[in-house]
Parts: sequence; structure tokens; C-alpha cells
Amino acid sequence: MLSIESLSGLVAFSAAVETGSFAAAGRKLGLSASAVGKAVERLETRLGLRLLNRTTRSLAVTGEGDVLHRYVVRILKDLQDAEQELHLFHKAPRGRLKISVPTVIGRKVVMPALRDFQIRFPDVTTDISLDDVKVDIIEGGYDVVLRLGELDDSTLSARRIGPHTFITCASPAYLAQHGIPQDPADLHKHCCVHYRFPTTGRPEVWAFKPSRLTKPIKPAIILNDGEALASAALSGLGIIQAPSYLVRDDIAAGRLQAILADYTEDRGSVSLVWPAMSARAPKVRAFIDFMAERIFATLY
Repeated sequence: MLSIESLSGLVAFSAAVETGSFAAAGRKLGLSASAVGKAVERLETRLGLRLLNRTTRSLAVTGEGDVLHRYVVRILKDLQDAEQELHLFHKAPRGRLKISVPTVIGRKVVMPALRDFQIRFPDVTTDISLDDVKVDIIEGGYDVVLRLGELDDSTLSARRIGPHTFITCASPAYLAQHGIPQDPADLHKHCCVHYRFPTTGRPEVWAFKPSRLTKPIKPAIILNDGEALASAALSGLGIIQAPSYLVRDDIAAGRLQAILADYTEDRGSVSLVWPAMSARAPKVRAFIDFMAERIFATLY
């Protein structure tokens, strides 16, 4: 285990390397040149290695000392970062917070929660983009992004809130006229309304658990707007497969009817994603913690 004395020796050694003398290192650390020299000597004795070659006028780093110094620089930087991060815990969240959220979940889930966030954190200015295009978090300068589906492997930090749940449904009037599908294979005989992804321009492929569905469903209608998808189902135009947060109120009110519940699969997860260093900012931590709790309570 690294002792306090060893840590003091590492600090003294690093200062001596960076300033070029024990005297200069002492001035930097508020110690005497003799105290710095003795701390380095104790470190060398403990390691059984010569780290610095001394002359009357200068210091020269040995090969072993150069290796150690590279490690010490990283250790001291990590300690400094940890100290700065802990200081941030005492600061109230404030400043501009740049967020990107997919359109429908933004309108249905995030926006209704935003008022409570602003009441709790009045010094935070939230700059929210509702966009179904997958943004580049780093290039776009975003603090936090809400992502749906499978997450890419990356250096970004993420908090998975829960599954991205979908419901296959239609209006009671449509089902009364055309019949209720009992198996995904029955959908080939129905008018199916699909969503088109803005990034690829392709219609979504509906996700079902293993069944007798041997070929993809051919869309009868394709729309590029999630809320228009729900409107199409409500008007009796056909069957849709949509995120639960888009249609659950209409299902609860009897305006839509869920079908094929035993077959419909989740599509990845609902996650908050952010650059690793951003989490140190109180405003980012506050938003992540608040929204993770609120979104989970709303969706699940």
C-alpha cells in the first residue's frame, strides 16, 4: 500500500525532475532543498534504485527515474482531477446544458418533466434539440443525449434506463372490419403502416419473437413522423408498431387496441449518453439523475 511518506517522496521527486534542482523544487513545494533531497533519498532507498544523479549544479534523471516519473505524472494528475471533482459536489448546478432528444419521446416524456427540473435547478438553462437524426455528441458539443435502441461501442458514458418497449396496435374499428391477427404471419393480409428512419431513409422492420413470420412484412404506408404514425392508427388506416410511450394513453382510453402482445419484442434500450468528462459538471449530473428517475417512472 502507498504510504503518506511514499506519496510525499513521489511529489518531491516529480518536482525535482520538473524544476531541475532540489532548491527550485523546494520553492515550488514550500520546503527546504534539504527536505526535498531527503524525501527523494528515502524514496530511492525504499525502491532500491537510483532515480536521480546529483552534481553540485544540477540533477540528471536516470533511466529508472524517467520510467517512474511518467507514472508519477499520471498519478498526481488523477489525484488533482479527483480533488477538483469532489469540490464540484459542493457547487450548485448552473449554466447552459445542451441536450439532444428524439422527437416523440422528447414531446411525450422529457418535456412534461422539464418544468420540475427547472423548478429544482433554476440556475440551469436547458438548450434542447428534438431531432430523430443521430447527433455526434462530441462534435455537436452536447452535454447529454437520449438514445433509443442498441448503443454503439464507444468511449462515451451511458446509463441504461430500461428497455425500449414497442406495442403492435390498431383502432378497434379497423380490427372489427379486418379481423384481429393471431400471429405475425397474419399481418401479410393487413394494411401495415411503417415508420421511415431519417438517417437511412428505410422503413423500419417490425420486431417479433420467433413465430411463423418467414418473410418481412411489406409496408402499405410509410411515414417519417412518429406522431403521424399514431394518427394513422387512430383514424383506422391500419396496424402500426410503435413505442409504448406513443400509444399507451390511447390504448388505456380504448382508442387503440394492442395485438400480438406475446410476439412483439423490445428494441434495445432507452439510455442517457454523455462524454465521460462531462459528468463532473454539477448541471450534467443533476440532469442525468433527475431524468433517469423521471423517465423510468414514466415508462415503467
